[in-house]
Amino acid sequence: MSARRTLPALAALLLAGCSAQGDDDLQEWMDGVRRRQHAAPVAAVAAPVAVAFSYDARDRPDPFDPARLSPAGDPTPTAGVAPDLQRAREPLEAYALDSLRLVGSLRRGREAVALVEADRLIHQLRLGSHLGQDFGKVVAIGENSVDIDERVRDSSGGWTRRRTQLILQERR
Repeated sequence: MSARRTLPALAALLLAGCSAQGDDDLQEWMDGVRRRQHAAPVAAVAAPVAVAFSYDARDRPDPFDPARLSPAGDPTPTAGVAPDLQRAREPLEAYALDSLRLVGSLRRGREAVALVEADRLIHQLRLGSHLGQDFGKVVAIGENSVDIDERVRDSSGGWTRRRTQLILQERR
């Protein structure tokens, strides 16, 4: 039985001796690493001084006044600018203008014809033809472009004209 008690005590003594001997080298190495790797302190940049600003709005209009936010003028549609909503829609009016592509133009006598691609089909446009979802109407056909007059609703509910173009794009 005494061998059972002495063996663990002897093992603990040996381990204690090993750890005491290796500790000095480890501690010395760690101290050296800390000395070499220690970063120099960075000087802090002084924050800029804020200048106080006083806003005086005694004689200025209130930007949040509801009367200023409502549109000026008559909110009814403008006569002559409103599109004919009873007119039968043409096939190209089902497409947004950015989905249409001008692929060419040609002349038949004095009449100019624009060739527009939509869903891989080529359509012919003449002056007065309608296209796009904003009541667009062809007003001019050039060699490289088609001018379109659109009618769009503005923020007051009225109608406004907007001029846009389809430009000839080369296929790559």
